[in-house]
Amino acid sequence: MFVELRLLTALLGITQAGSAIFPAGVVYSNWTDESEEAKVCEIILDVSNPPSREVVKFIALAGYNKFDGTVLAGFLMAAADLTANSKYQIVRISDAAFSARTFSSLGHLDYEVYDDGTVMATTQDSHLAMAFINAVFSGTYELRFARSDSDTEMQTYKIASAPGESVVGNFTQCLDHLAIESNRLRSCASTKGSPLPEGGGSGLSITMGQGGQPIAHPRRGRTWADHK
Repeated sequence: MFVELRLLTALLGITQAGSAIFPAGVVYSNWTDESEEAKVCEIILDVSNPPSREVVKFIALAGYNKFDGTVLAGFLMAAADLTANSKYQIVRISDAAFSARTFSSLGHLDYEVYDDGTVMATTQDSHLAMAFINAVFSGTYELRFARSDSDTEMQTYKIASAPGESVVGNFTQCLDHLAIESNRLRSCASTKGSPLPEGGGSGLSITMGQGGQPIAHPRRGRTWADHK
């Protein structure tokens, strides 16, 4: 299986940087996050590779701002170490990147780094958003990052497993509802001819909640914050 994965990535022309890891644990799930400010659809990927204690969480997301209907898509990436007492310690990462044959986040997505060390990269460009989402659906891509607490080379997790039909179906259904709600909000704002709320139109508020944390931050079991 290991040889097959190496041949697959070579044929697809995916570059290798630093330490290449073909993880044994690749688990997809869904989540929908909604607040008064925004609604977000998510595909959550949990990656592990025992006996290594390092685990990675990658969240592909798409959402809209309820104030002005602005749509945004991208990902959130985080890494943690499983400690001896079975707790998770989040580590700071940098140079996070998503790379597939048809899409690369570098140069296409706008990055934000949060205090807990997680990284978010997003775009409001619909063409880039669809290219990214389709690359996630394909199931053949790389997740790359550097640990701020280590001098080792970039970590490169090579994913060769696509999300299941139920995960893709749930995400697509969520996107359909999101598109309807976003279009309706834009139509209402246009019909009324009223100015948008202060700050509307930037799209930035979709990523930020109270306290300056991203609303799509993987909480409630989607991250390791509760286990620190």
